[in-house]
Parts: sequence; structure tokens; C-alpha cells
Amino acid sequence: MLNLRKQEPPRPSDSPAPVPAQKSVYERFPSPKPEAAPAMNATTTQPAAAAATDDGPTDFVIGRGTRLKGEIEAAGDVIVEGTVEASIRAATMRIAAGGSVTGDVEAPNVEVRGRFEGTLNVRECLTVSGEGHVSGTVRYGELKVDRGARITGDIALVDDKPRTRTAAAEVKPQA
Repeated sequence: MLNLRKQEPPRPSDSPAPVPAQKSVYERFPSPKPEAAPAMNATTTQPAAAAATDDGPTDFVIGRGTRLKGEIEAAGDVIVEGTVEASIRAATMRIAAGGSVTGDVEAPNVEVRGRFEGTLNVRECLTVSGEGHVSGTVRYGELKVDRGARITGDIALVDDKPRTRTAAAEVKPQA
């Protein structure tokens, strides 16, 4: 709805609107909650069970305004909000809106909201959102594309099965 009324100047008693604080990476990607301290054994001063630690992979976040060149091998997720020129191997890669990746990427799952240019090998699912741009050589297991997304280059389905000669080709005629 269009408001055509003339705006009144603010009165001195009016306080200015609060400026929304920009969320830190810790707020945008919270870590798991730590577990409670282990119970103590009644006969010894040792913990009843060893504290369960999170030995799993962690996320690797390349924040806004950050430029990174090189090679990345991550057991967890790689989240790109900045600019990356690299070869990337990860469990999952997400390129945020405003993020940019140039290079070679190999991951089971990739989500592109920003820009990607290079060679992209996605064994499972490639998702390109409406604001995403992908160009280069793309191999995928499954492809999800939102309206408005742009994909250009050599694009093909991943061939999961290695090509072998057929059984008929291997059978020799008997004499």
C-alpha cells in the first residue's frame, strides 16, 4: 500500500530507530551445545564415563570481504561468503549470495546462491538458486535449478557406472 501522507519531522522526544546489528559468523552458524559434565564414579575421583566429545568435522567459513587463493580439503562443509580462487574438496559446499568461487570443486552436494566459474563435480545434488550463476564444466548426480538461475558451459549427468565391454562382446564363438 502506498503512503502519500507528508512525513512529520521527528520530535525531540522521539528516539531514533535502533540499527539492526550485523550477525557474527557464530550467530549465523551456531556450534552444537556442549554436553553436561560427566557424572563422577562413587568409588574413585574419575568420571564415570569419558566425556563425549564432538570429533566430527567442522564448517569452514570464508567470510564476506575475505579473499582466499589455494587448495582446500575439508571433511565438513565449506561455506563461501567471500571470494575464493581454489581447488576445493569438501563434504558439502555452499556459495552464499555475494560469494564467488573460481576453480575446481569436488563435493557430494553443492548449493550455489552466488557465482561459480570452473570445473564442478557434484556426485549427488547440485542446487542453483534463483540468484545463482554457474559457468564452466559441470558434472552432477541430481540437478535442482530455481527460476532465474543461470547455468552455462559443458553440463552433463555423472556416469556412476564404469563403462565395460558387454558380456556378448566377451563371448568367443566356439569352433
